Amino acid sequence: MSHKIGVILFPGTNCELEAIRALKRSGFDVTLIRWNDQKIDYTLFDGFFMPGGFAYEDRGRSGIIASKDPLVKKIKTEAEKGKLIIGVCNGAQVVLEAKMIPGLDKNHVEMALAWNERVDKTGKILGNGFYNDWIYIKSTAKKGRCAFNCFEDDHIMRIPVAHGEGRYTTLDTGLLDVLQNNDQLVFSYCSKNGEVVNEFPINPNGAVLNIAGICNPQGNVLALMPHPERTVNGQAIFDSMKAYLDKSFHITLPQLVTARESKLIDEIKNYEQPDIEILVDLVITDNEERTIEHAVQDIGYKNVKLKKQTCYKIDAEDNVDFKELSKKLIDSGELVNLAKEIPTIIIRDGFKKIETTIKENGIDYLTFDKENIVGDTLLQTLNSHFNINGIKSIKVGKKWTIYADKTISEEIVKTQIFHNPHAMDIFKV
Repeated sequence: MSHKIGVILFPGTNCELEAIRALKRSGFDVTLIRWNDQKIDYTLFDGFFMPGGFAYEDRGRSGIIASKDPLVKKIKTEAEKGKLIIGVCNGAQVVLEAKMIPGLDKNHVEMALAWNERVDKTGKILGNGFYNDWIYIKSTAKKGRCAFNCFEDDHIMRIPVAHGEGRYTTLDTGLLDVLQNNDQLVFSYCSKNGEVVNEFPINPNGAVLNIAGICNPQGNVLALMPHPERTVNGQAIFDSMKAYLDKSFHITLPQLVTARESKLIDEIKNYEQPDIEILVDLVITDNEERTIEHAVQDIGYKNVKLKKQTCYKIDAEDNVDFKELSKKLIDSGELVNLAKEIPTIIIRDGFKKIETTIKENGIDYLTFDKENIVGDTLLQTLNSHFNINGIKSIKVGKKWTIYADKTISEEIVKTQIFHNPHAMDIFKV
């Protein structure tokens, strides 16, 4: 029996062809669905594949813009009917930000896929961000727990990873226990012998509990970070989907599946001025700024304007000359490219101001990663390569200025389009 699967194409998706080939190898009837195709009848499909790539260039953070697309709302509707949804890599980021995974609370984002962390046993930073390699995964859930794992747990797959934000993490106390009790942690990173060892490179991104893939409680939606579609080694996942739709097996739910509301309180914090703050404006159009602004307008805030700046929050050692340190940081070229960027340097007890093109008063918010891996790496580079000392810490974030009244600004922040609270802090200036 032929089953119809739609492969979703957003601007920036680049793994759709591999997805189509893998699905066809398992016997599916595959249709490529473009994000702007208004004629598609989603009710005619048995499932949907969200491929990898860089939807909307990962502007804002990976998956957030695509997750706000009206197309995703239609797919969520079909998922609630029990249809199959698999999001791989960027697709996993989309379904997570769309609150489809883990799926215990439809009103809150329950986890984050945060920046990769590659840290050795001594705490030395080996790298962060994008990582591309071949790794091993296996199913660590009961066979047939979801539509994607109807094979034995000793079936180890050697498949590629290629992502920058793939580290499953959550600040929701108790969520991981619930997911384990629900048997939703379907795929885990492992050694070639099947050992689940929580260290790099077996765990390529620092994901908590070595999580590579999570299903929803019903077992019909899967978010998977590695790429099974890029190799026949991952074909068992697609064959499992086909077998499920052929009714060769039924999903085996745990005896008791727990549902719960998110326990995370999304707090907007008050910002404390550091010793040195460097705000960076692009001379050319900031595409991320424009894309987030359009997304905010598309979700209903039609007249809102945004401004984005990169923010470096720097605290120095005692008795350091802040002005001299600021000069060294700018001269290093690591923080600012003066050929295309303009820095505004704000020093405690004084500042240097650069005129901006927008004159109206706005409301400012700053976002920073909770785990300051990017800033720590930058500090390591400044110390070792440029011999710049006297810095306690550098945090790298974004400053968003919202040109709207207070009520609307607060509503926009609550959409979490600027931050995922499991991986990021947000401050009001």
